[in-house]
Amino acid sequence: MYRNVLCLVLGLIVGIQLTEFWGYLTFTTDEYESTAIAVDTAAPTLPLKVSLADWLHHETRVLCLVLTMPKDHATKAAKVKATWGSRCNKLIFLSSQDDAELGAVNLNVTENRSNLYTKMRAGLAYVYKHYVEDYDWFLKADDDTYVIMENLRYFLYPYDPEAPVYFGYRFRTSYPHGYMSGGAGYVLSRDALRRFNLFALNSTKFCPLNSRPEDRQIGYCLLNVGVVAGDTRDDMGRDRFLPLNPRHLMPQLQPGTWLDKTFYFKMNYSDCCSDTSISFHYSKTHDFDLYEYFLYKIRVLGQPEITYALPKRLDGKQMDQKLEYWSAQNSDNPEKL
Repeated sequence: MYRNVLCLVLGLIVGIQLTEFWGYLTFTTDEYESTAIAVDTAAPTLPLKVSLADWLHHETRVLCLVLTMPKDHATKAAKVKATWGSRCNKLIFLSSQDDAELGAVNLNVTENRSNLYTKMRAGLAYVYKHYVEDYDWFLKADDDTYVIMENLRYFLYPYDPEAPVYFGYRFRTSYPHGYMSGGAGYVLSRDALRRFNLFALNSTKFCPLNSRPEDRQIGYCLLNVGVVAGDTRDDMGRDRFLPLNPRHLMPQLQPGTWLDKTFYFKMNYSDCCSDTSISFHYSKTHDFDLYEYFLYKIRVLGQPEITYALPKRLDGKQMDQKLEYWSAQNSDNPEKL
């Protein structure tokens, strides 16, 4: 009898503990899910436990690769690390000298403009070897590029990182889909990085070694292994990745500049830039501090806050349709020639 009572008591204790543990799991899961949903539905005046930017930081993981060189470690590269680079899920500087404090790796490539393509090949091989399964997207930028990481993640969120696609500001060239500006920055999906390393780097036919511009040659390699160039313009046709500093684009872009002669999609001269712009090239050291101040610190009192709902993620069929559309756009766009 005593044994039965003891078993009953132990059973009740274990049952209570399991119930509490299950309640804890259910509570934390429900709380996280309700917070994520609140991004779409909560009134903007209500404080959220998890901001949209923080949620996307964990949901859309971006590894940032920044081209630099030893003489710029303490200046340009350090400024990147202190500003937008701190918002990457992981930040790596591609250099010819290791710098543990900065986070730079020596790729054993001689520093020379004609070697940038070789350097980028080595950089993409390095991150593929060490990080391909740890992140969803792989951003390449220069050390004079400023990137708004929150807008980049928001743009990337609907797309499947296992789709063969890459994004940026597109230039036209002799092959159909053009290529993404290296200065404005371009971002590869996990599958694009995988294809580049498994197929492009192992074939001089698909990805020849030469001293041509880095961004053009990376684009050529990606085209040859089936990676599609995506369209990053907003619904009004305005660019998100900008190959120039905003001061050169506003109040309007002047026809006849080098950019006017190289764009893939004709620019809107009077309204160049998207409200959700992602990157600015040719940024001076002091520009980084200006961007930080105007984007993350200054507040216009009395103005209503804008709340953005998460875009819907594309399912497999919708992603395939997007790739087909972009592929057709690449082959017959009348503005590319």
